[in-house]
Amino acid sequence: MLRPEEAGAKGGVEDTRSRILAATRYLYARHGSRGTTTREVADRAGVNEATLFRHFGTKTQLLSAMVDQYSSYQVFPEILSRVAELQTIEEQLRELGSLTIVVMKEREDIIRVSLAEEVSNPDGMSFAWRAPIESRRMFVAWFEERTRAGDLRGDAEWLARVFLSLLFSFVMARKIWADVDLPLERSVANIVEIFLNGARSA
Repeated sequence: MLRPEEAGAKGGVEDTRSRILAATRYLYARHGSRGTTTREVADRAGVNEATLFRHFGTKTQLLSAMVDQYSSYQVFPEILSRVAELQTIEEQLRELGSLTIVVMKEREDIIRVSLAEEVSNPDGMSFAWRAPIESRRMFVAWFEERTRAGDLRGDAEWLARVFLSLLFSFVMARKIWADVDLPLERSVANIVEIFLNGARSA
């Protein structure tokens, strides 16, 4: 059954959907898509399977809805808007880097399972990459604006790819650097400095 802190107040269609999606995330993060059964999800959410299928139709649709529910791309328009208010490109990139790392960490469980399952089931995992692809598009558009303004030079697609890759590796490869103290603020400052050394406008 869903723990009280995960379930929230019962009652209502939206609450039922939320409990099912929270249960799906919990099980998906521990067992992957193949090890996540609709029966276990329903039990953990405190509903029957008929209710689950009434809300989501199929297991694939359930997993897709869960990934969308906990995806990060919905928050990036607000983040990019906040970043634009800062004056220098260094300040903008540091803020963007810090906030993006926070977003990635919040979704780290889903990312790790999706990466593992991509190897064995690439076609069946297409739903897992909708959010990262949409996020990348937003970053590309932001870097296009920065290059047009003369703050950076280079191809916006590659600038976005490199910057996101640096942030992604910081979050997802922390165990590799387990013996090194990597505080967020200093780490983001170093990432931005390295990035700008190759991307600053002449």
